[in-house]
Amino acid sequence: MKRSGALILGLVMAFSVTVSVAGCGSSNGTNNQTNTPAVNSNAASAGTSESASKTSAIDPKTVDYSKVDMTIAFGDTNSINEIASNMWFGNYDGQVVKVEGYAEHLGSSWSIMEDKGDGSKIGFNFVLVGSEDYPVDGSHVELLGVIAPGGTMEGARVLYVLPENVKTLS
Repeated sequence: MKRSGALILGLVMAFSVTVSVAGCGSSNGTNNQTNTPAVNSNAASAGTSESASKTSAIDPKTVDYSKVDMTIAFGDTNSINEIASNMWFGNYDGQVVKVEGYAEHLGSSWSIMEDKGDGSKIGFNFVLVGSEDYPVDGSHVELLGVIAPGGTMEGARVLYVLPENVKTLS
């Protein structure tokens, strides 16, 4: 029951991020800032000092992307759900993730999404580092990035992706 409660809380938090950012952004759908994660001293406050130092040391430009920690295949909604539900807690900070899904522009943010088959979608936010050249909204993409603190809400985590690590599949 505790795990179920944590899962529900995580889903509510992930949904609230998606909903809360849906009305934000400029009229042309671009975000006019350079997207590099800021060091957030409170990001790992619930964890140990070891996780705090790991979190503050994440720089997407220096990560070794040849060492993928997790690969999420297209259609694997269980894995997308697991990450979306637990990344808020810092469980995946610093992990290199390769994920396939649909790039969707939601207000001022972008998400990698999967269709759950019941008319609803699940996903999590991603940010291109130093670029505004996002994939076409709704396109099928493969992203390779690192999870780190960032985003529009305190404590949020996102997948930071270098432009060269975006592969448009359709």
